[in-house]
Amino acid sequence: MKKALTIVCIALTTFIVTVACKSAVLGPKYPVDDLSEYDVVVIATVDHAVHSTEGYQGLETFDLTIGRCLKGDLRVGEKISGKAKVEEARAVCPVRLSEGEDHLLLLTRSVQGYRLSRFSFPVKKGYVYFDDYILQIEKILSSGKDQ
Repeated sequence: MKKALTIVCIALTTFIVTVACKSAVLGPKYPVDDLSEYDVVVIATVDHAVHSTEGYQGLETFDLTIGRCLKGDLRVGEKISGKAKVEEARAVCPVRLSEGEDHLLLLTRSVQGYRLSRFSFPVKKGYVYFDDYILQIEKILSSGKDQ
């Protein structure tokens, strides 16, 4: 009986560790260097964000005011809404956006509206490498590598 209980505990612990998400610790190089899958790259203020009340409490919907558009056709001051993209987690934690804060966001656009992927690694303004990421993205965009 003890052996069976031990095996169950080990299996459960292994399962939890396997499916647990990990928050990305971003270094000096922005992790997305292929911007071709994103329609819009913006720095925007989060006006409203709804997060799930279950699990990892990931983002469900958001409302933004555009502060700067690096890629796409959005205007400064324009307001947009969107949803978190439904995708396999692959151990990456869901997105959390802070209301009233500016974020660097890579968005896709579909007939259903804007979508934000956990794999686009949104970054809050004030993060130590925020300005470096903007420069890196501008360099990618000016090189034409985003096509």
